[in-house]
Amino acid sequence: MRTLGLHGTCRLGLLLALLTASAVGQPGMSPDELFRTLERFFDRLQLADLRTQLPRGAPYEIWSWDVGDFSGDGYTDVVLTVLIPQERQRRVRFYAFVDQDGFLLNVAQILVPYLETPLEVGVAVRDTLCSVTQKLRAGVWTIRRYRYWRGNFTLWEEQTLETLGGGRSRELGRHYMRLERWERVFGPDGSLASERRAITLPAYHRHHRIVGAYATDALCATIDYIPQGAYYWSGPEDASLRLRAAYDEHFLYLALWVMDETVVPGRCDTCPADRVEFWFAAEHSQPSAPPRRQRTAVTWTSSTVSLRLGNFTDQLPQLSFRSSHWQEALHNPLWRRTKAIVVRHPTGYSVKLRIPLALLMIPADSIGSTPVRLRFAVEVVDIDNEFRPEEVSIVCTSSDFRREDPTTYAELLFLPPGQWYGESSNILADALLNELLLLGF
Repeated sequence: MRTLGLHGTCRLGLLLALLTASAVGQPGMSPDELFRTLERFFDRLQLADLRTQLPRGAPYEIWSWDVGDFSGDGYTDVVLTVLIPQERQRRVRFYAFVDQDGFLLNVAQILVPYLETPLEVGVAVRDTLCSVTQKLRAGVWTIRRYRYWRGNFTLWEEQTLETLGGGRSRELGRHYMRLERWERVFGPDGSLASERRAITLPAYHRHHRIVGAYATDALCATIDYIPQGAYYWSGPEDASLRLRAAYDEHFLYLALWVMDETVVPGRCDTCPADRVEFWFAAEHSQPSAPPRRQRTAVTWTSSTVSLRLGNFTDQLPQLSFRSSHWQEALHNPLWRRTKAIVVRHPTGYSVKLRIPLALLMIPADSIGSTPVRLRFAVEVVDIDNEFRPEEVSIVCTSSDFRREDPTTYAELLFLPPGQWYGESSNILADALLNELLLLGF
């Protein structure tokens, strides 16, 4: 009954075939059978802890299980799925237990539905992550990977695997700690046909305190994020980018930390120089005629903020603005409220940019009340020799960035207070809440 680990999808078609083949009518395992098997990994006192934290008062069956370390402390943990036949619902309970000071502690309990058989929900532990695999529909599976980290049971990564026509298959993924999303397409023989990557950068309110294990910084420091000039790029020390976003009722704030071993600020306004460019694109949907066969026509309003660094002493940073509605924007007093600060560091420089939300065509009443997605991109143009400006490397927030195509941009996600990018639950939160209630808070 123990399921196989499912980490990696280099041959996606074969993986989906194995998952489908495994979901055939096998019976569930009884609790006694499970505990006898787990005696190889845990002592009897730990198994007694486990038994008391599983369902009581109704018969249940174990349909998938695995052991391994998903907490990173070097001790063996256990995950399993439980089916309670009396419920007569097509769902199983996913349980995760960690070895905490010699006790098996329940850190997660999640209801997971299935379509035909409980074996469509499988679990595995590998590389300090535990995985839950679930069939969504014919030919479509999802894999959600979690980690117990600093008292939090956190969604680390998520993948959707689906078969396409002609024997091809596709993988869509999100890494919630690296703030990265990707799409891979595989050929009939399982070889990688195409791949694209981009970041999803969450923007939280400036006065909203980030709690738990949610990531705030995105990092572009691999060859995947060098869409131009990879030949001249020698590694993260040569050029790489880390960025963070926040907002309030009027402004978007972007903070960048650029690693650059050779900064070229430019000796004049037209001389070759390092620079940073910010691209924004707002989507507008309009129904098209004739009315009886209306289709949604998508148009984009794009804006670009270009930043020259200055010389970090007497020459200040220079901002320029380009937009499809540039005539209105340049006469808008809000543009004068756009500010940038650039600071030199031993390994590069940092940039802080403040830009009015109105210039980005974002409705002011939507910010802070509902999640708002905005296509955006950041380009770091790195010139290592001002006398050879053609030898330029560009670090970008997406792997296939094309300025004229907003669908190749990264994603900026404005989140209202109380909402987060990802999932994380603290095992001590309920106990802490009860203690505060007893103290009168």
